Amino acid sequence: MKHKLIQTSLEKEVRERAKRDFFYVCFTVLILTLFSLLASVDLFEQLYHFSREHEHWEMDEITLTALWFGLGGLFYAYRRMQDLRSLLHEASDKAFFDQVSQLPNRTYSLECLTQMIHRAERLDRQVAVIFIDLDNFKMVNDTYGHAKGDLLLQSVGQRLRNSIRKSDVVGRLGGDEYLVLIELADEDELAPVLERIKLTQEEAYRLDENDLFLRFSAGVAIYPYDGRDAADLLKASDIAMYSSKISGEGHIQLYTQGMAETLYARYQLESDLKKAIQNKDFYMEYQPQLSLENDQIIGYEALIRWERKGELVPTAQFIQVAEETGHIEELGLWALHQALEDAKFFLRSDQVLGVNITPRQFRHSDFVYQIQGGLSIYGFSPHQLVLEVTESALVSEAFDDIRQKLTDLRQLGVSVAIDDFGIGYSSLGRLKDLPITCLKIDQLFTHALMTSELDRNLVSTLITLARNLRLSVLAEGVETKEQLELLRQMGCHLAQGFYIGKPTSLAQLADSVKFSSE
Repeated sequence: MKHKLIQTSLEKEVRERAKRDFFYVCFTVLILTLFSLLASVDLFEQLYHFSREHEHWEMDEITLTALWFGLGGLFYAYRRMQDLRSLLHEASDKAFFDQVSQLPNRTYSLECLTQMIHRAERLDRQVAVIFIDLDNFKMVNDTYGHAKGDLLLQSVGQRLRNSIRKSDVVGRLGGDEYLVLIELADEDELAPVLERIKLTQEEAYRLDENDLFLRFSAGVAIYPYDGRDAADLLKASDIAMYSSKISGEGHIQLYTQGMAETLYARYQLESDLKKAIQNKDFYMEYQPQLSLENDQIIGYEALIRWERKGELVPTAQFIQVAEETGHIEELGLWALHQALEDAKFFLRSDQVLGVNITPRQFRHSDFVYQIQGGLSIYGFSPHQLVLEVTESALVSEAFDDIRQKLTDLRQLGVSVAIDDFGIGYSSLGRLKDLPITCLKIDQLFTHALMTSELDRNLVSTLITLARNLRLSVLAEGVETKEQLELLRQMGCHLAQGFYIGKPTSLAQLADSVKFSSE
């Protein structure tokens, strides 16, 4: 059903033309009627005499036939007009409404925004334009298929629709993008609306008997401060949305003038990253991992590094950009091969090599074959390889598919560790059914060990949980002796952090190994 605010310029033109035509017809009939009265023309009497005089022509029958044909023609024309109205309504629905979500499409949404701006200008009010983009929705389509993805898009649209007033508008711009338009009497009305919209992310969506949490990034532009017309407001809200996406999933940001510069810097980073991937302008560093049972280095984690214009780019930053731009599979495969090649210069046969795997890499249909191929190329023992995957990778596809991939890796002899454990969405019920070997406790918990009793209890619980599941536990981010000793007392198996050793280049690591062997 159409939103009451939505009326296209074509509809206005048709309505005006219908009013004019109705006036012309009424005026013409009135003139003819007056002419007949003034001319003393008795039409029906003349028709009667005409039919009597020409009865041998059967003129009365001809006249009645013409009359019936006329009435039939009127009925036929009326029915065809009804058909035409139905066709026009269907064409209008397809032209101006999104067929997946049944929400106004881009054309209708912008038409509606234009009308809201005109009304706000007359009434001295404001209009909030909220540009929403679902985070990582391609993953849903790849995992569950486009048909299920469309059902999810319907549900998202319905939640957004239910979170605002009936007088406001929710439209789907296409893909995984939505536009929410809110009329405001003053700016104080905006915060509660944004809070309701943000809360739509907190409830899981049910899809194929799985609970799926969807996050979105949103940008907000306000008329008249951020733009005076629909095009400018859409552009400003789009920029704010991208700025929100850079900040992380699930954020909503208001547009500011400096965002355009930030977005330009982001585009430059994307461009430079693409060139760096083409030229292989990366290198690996390796951070040692310590056994708390015998104080021996049992392995290293491979960490990818990138220097851009003489400065080191934070790994999390360019990995996120690579994920969002679709380059992470190529970059991740390079890092895996480089680590396997480097390891022969420093890794002992009794040590392991940890390599990070992103959710997108893990979802690749040929992921297991890629690992198997790398091991074969470099002659690397699968028993020395530990793949570190984040919790989010374990909810990125159907559970049976995840378990099968992990089982295939274990059959190769490759171990799998859950990285940054404790900050993701994986459930304990899932965890116990997966063939993993190690839990890595996120450094956020390690850093708070000495200051927060809650975090100490949480880490202790995680260690106990892992031991009960017969998994080893590695604590990340150990920076002090006190943290190390406390973890040892808790029964933690392994530790990693600056106190044990900073990430080291291949050249330095190879030299130290050579020195120790001498």
